[in-house]
Amino acid sequence: MENLTKVRELLGQTSQSIYPLARGVLQPMFEEYFTEQRFYVPTFIASLVSPKPISTALLGERTPYRNPDFVEIILDDAVEAGYLKKENDGNYVISDKGAKAISDVHLAFYNHVNEINQFPADKMKTLSSLLGKLVQACTESETAKKRVCLNISHNGHPKVEANTLAEIDQHLDDLNAFRDDAHIAAWKPVGVNGQIWETLSFVWEGENNTAAKLSEHLSPYRGYTEDDYVQALNDLAKRGWIEASADHYIVTADGKELRQEAELATDQKTFEPWKVISEDELAQLSELLTGLIETNQEILAAMPEE
Repeated sequence: MENLTKVRELLGQTSQSIYPLARGVLQPMFEEYFTEQRFYVPTFIASLVSPKPISTALLGERTPYRNPDFVEIILDDAVEAGYLKKENDGNYVISDKGAKAISDVHLAFYNHVNEINQFPADKMKTLSSLLGKLVQACTESETAKKRVCLNISHNGHPKVEANTLAEIDQHLDDLNAFRDDAHIAAWKPVGVNGQIWETLSFVWEGENNTAAKLSEHLSPYRGYTEDDYVQALNDLAKRGWIEASADHYIVTADGKELRQEAELATDQKTFEPWKVISEDELAQLSELLTGLIETNQEILAAMPEE
């Protein structure tokens, strides 16, 4: 498990090393194409599932930590801004304006990272093959069949050239989405909603452990008020998963056990499909990811400061 966890961490670091390579190209485009940043995610997801629609319910399955009313407001505002079109049944589909915005931005991103890539072609091909093997195994898993994150990500990718940094980025997106599916599948049986679970997680981590701190940290992204977090904390206290300590909350032994069990279940679900690669391939994957991270960091360091 330790080696698997190390490689999974490298996957995240690799993904984080790619986007900055194109930040100088993408930032002006985002400012041109999106009047508000909050419109990007629903427009992007609508592009991934097109021609099928998106809805508040679908987005709630994908990200169950947000206030549904908050999500609906964003969707309706995106309609008014021209990125989506609303159908009579409460579904939303991407508009021509939204489709062009997503297509242009992502095409620019993929073209740019491929153009400046310096990772050797033979290593890129091997890395893409190993990641693709993992993604395929994930798509065939029981977890992916019951959850939506990987399905949305994997089924909506625009076609890119094989064995390129763009394809690597898509594989990494898929594996990260599957991790999200695994975590949701791990905590859903507990029987609370996403806001309650996320509140427990932050108290468990120990920093955002009051309603005021939770609201300051999360409200802009989740759409819940400080009063909502007061209620969430009260709910968790009644369940015996957290308790008051001076001016904040701390997790109880029962809450800690519950949260740790969810982490263990997340890892088990995440890594179950990884049995398709051997120990030698895992070591090779680790070496290739490390090499790509270092290469991308060197490219970034050589770029002129903005």
